Amino acid sequence: MGEFVATKRKLWVGEFDLSGDMNAMRLAIAAERQDNTVFGATTPTRIGLGGLKTVLMEHEGLWQAGTTLVDDALAAKLALADVAVSMGGETGGDGEKGFLFRALEGVYVPISGGVVGDMHRFSVSAEGSGGDPAVSSTIMHNATRTTSGTGVERNLGAVAAGQTLYATLHVVTASVGDTLDVTVESDTSGFPSALTQITFAQATGVTSEYKTNATANTDDFWRVAWTIGGTAPSFEFVVLIGIL
Repeated sequence: MGEFVATKRKLWVGEFDLSGDMNAMRLAIAAERQDNTVFGATTPTRIGLGGLKTVLMEHEGLWQAGTTLVDDALAAKLALADVAVSMGGETGGDGEKGFLFRALEGVYVPISGGVVGDMHRFSVSAEGSGGDPAVSSTIMHNATRTTSGTGVERNLGAVAAGQTLYATLHVVTASVGDTLDVTVESDTSGFPSALTQITFAQATGVTSEYKTNATANTDDFWRVAWTIGGTAPSFEFVVLIGIL
């Protein structure tokens, strides 16, 4: 991927797609510096070691109030731990790079600065929760589906010993009375004998979920599979997976 102008970044927070409300997005992944300099050190400069890692997201956008709009969405998530969050740096299309993590929204500012005549702006910030890192990931599915199927298989590598498979599911629209079952599968190229590695809870409405699997696995190809039931089903959902 070469250089590009940021015009279509994506942000999913829980069951909400907030991308169209944002015009400034920031994700910071850091590690605390711990000083281990001692008396008698031969260097005149302090010595440091990497400490605990931190995750911080800070976003700004144009405020709207009403059912399912950004004010309701962010107010509902305030102070909730382990909310599934996914971000895409490009357009949000299948195969693009993203980041996933669990977050605790700590600050929501529904009126952010501005003077008379300016657009009504808001800001929000959240930090990682649950003890898990922000994981560099791949957007494996971002579409509306009405029938069961499987996504494109992608070579993302094996899960080595000591590594973990991470995945997020965001169901942002759902037909009433219908069901959606989503799984993450692994195999070799061509998927001759797919193995289910993650099973999300059945969705009967808008919802989200964050799941992990720390079992080592030599399969290097991955895909998303979904089973849809009901009379007139339609589900828009997003799945990201990453290995770390």
